[in-house]
Amino acid sequence: MAPPAVGTSLPDAPVREISSEALRLLGQDLKRLFDQYSSDRQLTELKWLRNLRQYLGIYDPEILTNLAPNRSRAYPRITRVKCISMLARIMNLMFPGNEDNWELKASPSAEMDPNDVKQAVEELRAKYQKDGLGDPGLSFEFVEAAVQMLADKRAAATARLIKDQLQEIGGDQTLDFISLNRKVAMSGIQYGLGVLEGPYVKTERKILWSSTKGGFVPRERTIRKPLYEFLPVWDYYPDMSAKTLGSGDGYFIRKILGRAEFRRLADREDFFTAQVKKYLQMNPKGNYVAKSWETDLKTMGVSANVDTSAARQPNGKFEVIIWKGPVSGQKLSELGVEVPEDKLADDIEAEVWIVDSTVIKADMNAWRKMGVDVRTVHTFVFDEDDTSPIGNGLPNVVRDSQMSVCAAVRMALDNASVVCGPNIEVNESLLVPGQDIDAVEAYKVWRRDDDGISTQYPAVREVKFDSHLDELSKLVEMFMTFADMETFIGPATGGDLEKAPSEPMRTAAGQSMMKGDAALPFKDIVRNYDFFTQSWILSLVHFNRKFNPHLALEGDYDVIARGATSLIAKEVRGIQTDLLAQTLTPEDRDWIDEEKFIRQRMATRDMEGLMVSAEEAQRKRAARQAAMAEISDLEKQGMMAEIRKTLAEAFKNITQGQKNAAGADAQTTNTALAILEMGMNDGTEGPQGSGAGASGASAKGK
Repeated sequence: MAPPAVGTSLPDAPVREISSEALRLLGQDLKRLFDQYSSDRQLTELKWLRNLRQYLGIYDPEILTNLAPNRSRAYPRITRVKCISMLARIMNLMFPGNEDNWELKASPSAEMDPNDVKQAVEELRAKYQKDGLGDPGLSFEFVEAAVQMLADKRAAATARLIKDQLQEIGGDQTLDFISLNRKVAMSGIQYGLGVLEGPYVKTERKILWSSTKGGFVPRERTIRKPLYEFLPVWDYYPDMSAKTLGSGDGYFIRKILGRAEFRRLADREDFFTAQVKKYLQMNPKGNYVAKSWETDLKTMGVSANVDTSAARQPNGKFEVIIWKGPVSGQKLSELGVEVPEDKLADDIEAEVWIVDSTVIKADMNAWRKMGVDVRTVHTFVFDEDDTSPIGNGLPNVVRDSQMSVCAAVRMALDNASVVCGPNIEVNESLLVPGQDIDAVEAYKVWRRDDDGISTQYPAVREVKFDSHLDELSKLVEMFMTFADMETFIGPATGGDLEKAPSEPMRTAAGQSMMKGDAALPFKDIVRNYDFFTQSWILSLVHFNRKFNPHLALEGDYDVIARGATSLIAKEVRGIQTDLLAQTLTPEDRDWIDEEKFIRQRMATRDMEGLMVSAEEAQRKRAARQAAMAEISDLEKQGMMAEIRKTLAEAFKNITQGQKNAAGADAQTTNTALAILEMGMNDGTEGPQGSGAGASGASAKGK
């Protein structure tokens, strides 16, 4: 089918010159490339089908053909239990409820625009002056601290914006990012690969009211929101020859559209309208033919409802193949795409839609056209494998143990069905004719009719068979243990700690530590999931820098995935933060962000919701400081009054002492005068006085 020579987009837009030959050759090249990618993926598709059957508890066709009609077909769904346990464990670690599994952190040496650096320096200088620290000058350390502070501030603002957007991030506006992550994680566990597409842009117009002198007037505002969609692995065709998914040349996405949906593509400005309409005219019944794996997926449900003959006929639907990868700049230019002159010789990431080998859209990647390098497909590889970029799912890891358990259980049930009732041997020649020998029941009487030498043998006797149920039960237990070791999902990781040591179970912290140790084998898987988280959160950062520059200002910060850090027991982290709080010196606290520190302490106890806003905390701090200042003033006044009282009493004591000292001096003087007077009297009296004195001395000696 020859494409049109000329196509147009908007009515007022310039005419796009399209080379028909270039359009035909590009369609043929991409169709051959898709067939190659599809052929390379066939072995992987067989593995995916086997994993899904194993998860659903359905035997593979080659096993069913070897099972006798009257044999057991029991299938213990160990794989399903392991997959659900793994999913629950990953979701619990990645989304603990009150913590984010990612954060935006400013680079240690943030690079900023010179104008931003000037703004940061002025803000920090104003803060110094407000705190009464004076002018700090323009040292290198001061400028670096100002830039770092500004980078931290912008990273926090962007993180808040992203958290708001994550609440309605699903493609249909009903899924939040946790639900999308659950789908990706489950796909990775089942098949080895989970894929998320985006960000796409959803434009909404809202009416806001602005105040004017005359009142309020409506004002329309355009809001652009990011959207992501879960991509099933069956519709994702990567380059299987690459060592990793990120190193491939590009990838295909397969979409099945109804006739009306396919027709609406002709109304879009970025599609070749004539190409779409002409293909519809030539293929009114569509081109979709179910692939073999699609038929197998349907037969896993109710196979009686699947008409395999009709699945191989076009049924009015259209199979559209989308190529997202490099295309020569010269080819894009020949298809009417505006390519810069210096890019004509380069390979440019493009988006090309084809139906069979007919190109219905060819354009540069929308993000590259805007000058933004955004990754639009984000993958989670569950178990990396050197033999394939897709890796392995959990069913493939535990397959041998699952099949062994199934075989042991089937043997046990088959043997039990044989030995659960009596097996008897009957000699009909010794029995009375006409008896029912097919039924064995209670109180049944067997009548004999013989009188010869055969009377020494019983006519009916039981035949014993070994059931081997004990051996088979031990075999099941052995392979169940193997399954636990292969998947490291055992009783401890599932919460069953009955066989654990008793001492750690005495405290909640000990139990949490044991669960944390049991979760350590998940660390590699969680790190793989961290790569996925880092990829799609980073794409949100680029989205907001482009469409919300006033909310997500330019800043040098990186996405840090924190899933692996959640493996540490919260109680252990709580004890660590408490000990740190006790050992911090005032000099140490100068280097600590008090708000972040208290948030960490509250988060380890799941009590972060009790925290008030920063403004309320500041108000309480100011009130507490005012109350403490008032108490300090009262204590100071009381102390001064006590000092004055003490000084007054001391002065009083000094005065009294001086008075007492003066009285003592007067008394001493009077006593001395009295003694002198007595001595003078003794001298004038003569012998009488002597006798009297002798008499007094004698009396005193006595």
